[in-house]
Amino acid sequence: MSLLDLLARLTPSVVRTWPVSLQQGVAGAALLATCFASSEVSAQSARTSQRRHQPLSQHSAPGLAARWATVVNPKAAHKPQPIRVDLPDGMGQVSFYNGGTPEELPIPEQSLAVLHVGSLYRFKISEMPEHPGVELYPTIELIDKLHPPCGRENEFPVPVAFTPEEIAEAVKGRLVTKVIYVERPDHAVPARGNARERAYLAEPNENVLELAHRDGRPVAIVRLGGRTPDLARPEPGFFGDPAPIAVVPEVIGSRQGTETPEVLP
Repeated sequence: MSLLDLLARLTPSVVRTWPVSLQQGVAGAALLATCFASSEVSAQSARTSQRRHQPLSQHSAPGLAARWATVVNPKAAHKPQPIRVDLPDGMGQVSFYNGGTPEELPIPEQSLAVLHVGSLYRFKISEMPEHPGVELYPTIELIDKLHPPCGRENEFPVPVAFTPEEIAEAVKGRLVTKVIYVERPDHAVPARGNARERAYLAEPNENVLELAHRDGRPVAIVRLGGRTPDLARPEPGFFGDPAPIAVVPEVIGSRQGTETPEVLP
């Protein structure tokens, strides 16, 4: 039984439908896509999902989905998963906060951050040429992981790609929520493209976690907004959970055109 099915049994039933526009494809060898919502994006066409109640959404407290996921599937708890953060034009600096403390851990170019399933992490984006002096502090929580060939984990990171429009929205103080998921083969568009080209554009009141689960298996939730830390009076938990993090070089392997890290039933 999946996390969403279990939670649906534990909560009252609500019937809704979710219109959405879709543009997605295959990320290298990985079947990955993203759906997101912000205060300014809108749907351009409609698709209707199955009627079911989803108690978790982009409005749930950061870290809640990750904690519930590991309760339902304890074997996934604390499993490592590499991620790659891509900024517009590849320009800017990404630094993760280490172990839930104000200590910054810079992520060099062509490197990956190895996070753990079930934990919430905070990172900093800075030194963006289009936004001099601006610093943003997104969060990411891992609710599942990929299953690549053994020993080739660093060839298949979860891509976290920000567009110029998303950065601009966050600079204005608006919140952008992205749910990254593994596509189901029967829902995937058989076309390659970068992570920015494969995204749902959802209404702010739509449940993007449910949309992602409808078409695949969610693995990460990213929230990008205008929230900043108060270093004089740090807010408890602002820098994330006291979870380990590592930095490793990205491995660009010789992948076959049809190879994927996993195939969903």
